[in-house]
Amino acid sequence: MKMHVQFLILVFGLNLHAITAYKNGQVTPACMSMTPGHGTYLNSTLEPPYTVTSDASSYTDGQVITVTLQANNTGFKGFLLQARNEKGPVGTFTVTGSNAQLLTCGTEGSSVSHTSNDVKSTIVAQWKAPNSNNTDIHFRATFVQNISIFWVGVQSDSVRFLATNPPNVTVSPPNVTVSTPNQTTNDSPSTSLTWCLLFFLPLLAII
Repeated sequence: MKMHVQFLILVFGLNLHAITAYKNGQVTPACMSMTPGHGTYLNSTLEPPYTVTSDASSYTDGQVITVTLQANNTGFKGFLLQARNEKGPVGTFTVTGSNAQLLTCGTEGSSVSHTSNDVKSTIVAQWKAPNSNNTDIHFRATFVQNISIFWVGVQSDSVRFLATNPPNVTVSPPNVTVSTPNQTTNDSPSTSLTWCLLFFLPLLAII
């Protein structure tokens, strides 16, 4: 009986730790996997009742994009939001209000998480792209409905990167040949001789 009570206390303690350890949103151990550390509980295989959207389908260096986490019917208690390429989190976020905070996942401000386990329906954050080395990205989020039901990697549509400085292309102007029409004048040698004879012959007749 004593062992049974000790087991129940242990289970209760583990569950209490899982509930309290992340209610403040300090989930940096989950930066790369984006998976909550809720003991042995499994990610839900049901269709997530949450969406991740952005106000842009493409971006350029340094651009700011608004990202929205939205609950359809059931609210969420916890979340972790990142902009990710093939290597991991990129860019930096800014947030307003008391329901969201910035986390350092490799880079300061590269992630956003909850500040309490209050039920939330909407989170809005601003993401700023780096000034160089950008690629296509997705905005990805983990949503925690409760300790045993959560969704990892719910993502937005792809946001394509558009280079602001494409490679220089030199275009040679087409060759243009300007033809000058031949000018015909009446000042040829034979014409000049004729005019001289016409002028001097009357003079010779007078002499």
